[in-house]
Amino acid sequence: MKTASALLFAVLLLSGCAPYRYHAVPASPPVIATRLEARRLDDPNLRTWMDSAVHYQPPVWPQRSWNLRTLTFAAWYFSPDLDVARQQMGEAQAAIRTAAMKPNPSAGSDAGYETAPEAPFLANLNLDFPIETAGKRRYRVAAARHLSLASQCQLDEDAWMVRARLRRAWVSYALAIREHDLLRDQESLQSRYTDLLDWQMRAGQIPLPEVTTARLDLMRLRQSLSEAEGGIATARAALAGAIGIPTSALSGIDISTVEFSSPPSPESLPLNTATDLAVRNRLDVQAALEEYQATQARLQLEVARQYPDIDLGPGYGYEEGYQLVTAGLSAILPLRNRNQGPIAEAEAQRKLAGARLLSTQSTVISQTDQAEAQYRAAWVTWEQARKVLAETRTAKHSAQQAFGAGETSRAALLSAEIQTVVAERDSLTALQQTQVDLGVLEDALERPIESDNQTPFPQRAPRRKEAVP
Repeated sequence: MKTASALLFAVLLLSGCAPYRYHAVPASPPVIATRLEARRLDDPNLRTWMDSAVHYQPPVWPQRSWNLRTLTFAAWYFSPDLDVARQQMGEAQAAIRTAAMKPNPSAGSDAGYETAPEAPFLANLNLDFPIETAGKRRYRVAAARHLSLASQCQLDEDAWMVRARLRRAWVSYALAIREHDLLRDQESLQSRYTDLLDWQMRAGQIPLPEVTTARLDLMRLRQSLSEAEGGIATARAALAGAIGIPTSALSGIDISTVEFSSPPSPESLPLNTATDLAVRNRLDVQAALEEYQATQARLQLEVARQYPDIDLGPGYGYEEGYQLVTAGLSAILPLRNRNQGPIAEAEAQRKLAGARLLSTQSTVISQTDQAEAQYRAAWVTWEQARKVLAETRTAKHSAQQAFGAGETSRAALLSAEIQTVVAERDSLTALQQTQVDLGVLEDALERPIESDNQTPFPQRAPRRKEAVP
C-alpha cells in the first residue's frame, strides 16, 4: 500500500513540474505605429544587421548615398513580409521537435475497501509504456524536415519578392527624375521658340496659326512638367514604401540611379543557359520539390501504420494483504482495416505534389523563355531609339554650326534643339521598357543576372523596437 502511494505521489509530482510557463506579450497598435513612423536609414541596428546577415560592411555610417543593392538590404531589414515568413519558418522548425517527440507513458491507480477485517484496503497502480514500431517516428521527422526546408525556400522567395518590388519602385523613381529633367529642358526651349515665333508674327513674318500651335504645345508641356513634379513625389513615396520606411526618412538621402542608364546587352548575359539557371535557382521549384519529398515521407508513415504499436503495461496491486506485480502487453489488432484509407490519401497527395512540381517547372521554363524574348526585343528598340537620338544630336550640332555661320535662323536652331530633347524622351521611354523587361527576366531567374557574387537571402531576423516578440 505504501509503495503504491509513493508511486502515485511521484507521478503527481512529475506532472506538476512543467518547465514552461506562459508569459503574456501585449501588443499595442498605436505604439507600434509610432515606432514604424520613427524608422530611419541611419538606424545603427541596420548597419549591424547588414554586417551579420548579408555580410556587407558600409564604408561610412550613416550613408548618404544608397544604390539599389544597399536599398535592398534596408528593405530586407524593415520588411514586415519577411517578418511573417521568418515566423512561419520558425513554426516549421518547431514542428520538427513535435514530430521527434516520443509518446509519454501513462499511469493510473485506483483504491478501494472490502469487508475483510484482516486487510480491508485495496490498491492498484497501472503503468502503460507505448512503443512505436516500423520507424513511424523517423518518417514523421523526415516529413517535418522537408516542410521546414520548404518554408526556408518560401522565406527566400519572399525576400526576392521584396527585392523585385523595390527594384520596380527604383526604376519608376529613376524614370520620374529623368523625365522631369527632360521636360524642363523641353519646356524652356519651347518657351523660347514660342517667344521667337510671337516676335516674328508681330513683325508680319509668319501667320498667327503657327504661333497658336506653338503656344498650345507649350501649354501641354507645362502641364506635363507639373505632372512630372508630382510624379517624383509619388515615386519617392512608393520607393519608401517598398523599403518599409516613412517617406520622411528619405529626406536628405541621395538615391543613386546611375545603373538605370546602362542595362546590360543580351549578348553579355548568360541567356543561353537561362532556362537551366531558372530551373536550378527558382525557389518555388525548390519549395515544390521539398513538399514532394514531404509527401513521400508521409506515405511511408501511413504504410508503417499498417503495423500496430505496442503498449507495455506493468502493474502493481495490493489486495487482502498480498502485493501483486503484473506485466501486460497490448496492441490494436488490424482486423477491420489495414490503414487503407490514409494510405490512399497519402498516395493521392504525393501524386498531387508531383503534378504541382511538374506544373511549376513548366511555368518557370515558359516564363524564362518569354522574359528572354521580351528583353531582347526591348533592347533592340532601345538601340534603335539611341541611333535616332544620335542622328538628332548630329543634326543639332550642324544647326549650331550653321547658325554660328549665319546660314540659318534662330528658329531653326531652336527647332533642332527641341527635336533632340524629344528624341531623348523617346530614348528614355525605350530605356524604361528595357529596364522593366530586365526586371521581368531577373524575376524569372530569381537572381540579379548581372551580379557574379550573389548575396545570400537574409534568414536572420533583425532586432527592431517595433517588433512584437
